[in-house]
Amino acid sequence: MIEIKDLSVSYENEVALRNFSLTIAKNTTCAIIGQSGCGKTTLLYALAGLIQPSSGTIRIDGQTLHGVRKKTSLILQDYGLLPWKRVWDNMAFPLKARGLKAEEIELKVSALLNSLSLSEYRNKFPAELSGGQKQRVAIGRAIALEPDLLLMDEASSALDALTRETIQNLILNIYKAQNLTLVLVTHNIEEAVFLGQRIVVMKQGEIKHILDNPYFGLDHGRDSLEFYKICLEVRRWLNEEA
Repeated sequence: MIEIKDLSVSYENEVALRNFSLTIAKNTTCAIIGQSGCGKTTLLYALAGLIQPSSGTIRIDGQTLHGVRKKTSLILQDYGLLPWKRVWDNMAFPLKARGLKAEEIELKVSALLNSLSLSEYRNKFPAELSGGQKQRVAIGRAIALEPDLLLMDEASSALDALTRETIQNLILNIYKAQNLTLVLVTHNIEEAVFLGQRIVVMKQGEIKHILDNPYFGLDHGRDSLEFYKICLEVRRWLNEEA
């Protein structure tokens, strides 16, 4: 479980988060959506332990967060791949940093490459990959550490519509298979509804509204009228922000 209580973050004279409180149940998904500058990425980085709050606390599984946590993985908006390393080495990098044996790394990375349909690209550099392929490498690197908390920052924003849906399906399948907690920041309404069991609408560093999403994770959810009714409700709350 994630418990955020009275969290405030400031950059010099600018307040990014103001007395922000939210609870996210273990093994659930939460989509954070709002206009640019509302504080959603700051919130995600605080959950990752990369930003120290001005005040307030974050507790994960009962432990107060004081820095980077081993069981948390973060996927960045620009994928965060090392351009001088090949696909295999990018995915193996965090495992080597954790001191795993070479044989274990080989087995784990090879299995991930296969499951993500990336085996044929294992010797490619990031510059030789499409956006969707880069995203799959970033996802593979993140889940290689077997996290219990996965954080995603605008993870599909740079992709075309069809590739975005493919990546969203992949993320949903990983969530269901690994039973982890997923928190994603997005500005895409359909992505928030597809991947968020709860959808948190933010405004100027605060929560404006929280929606419970009964259509999360349904097969062919995007083909249903009910799915788009939730999208319209999210849109109404976002338009109210303007």
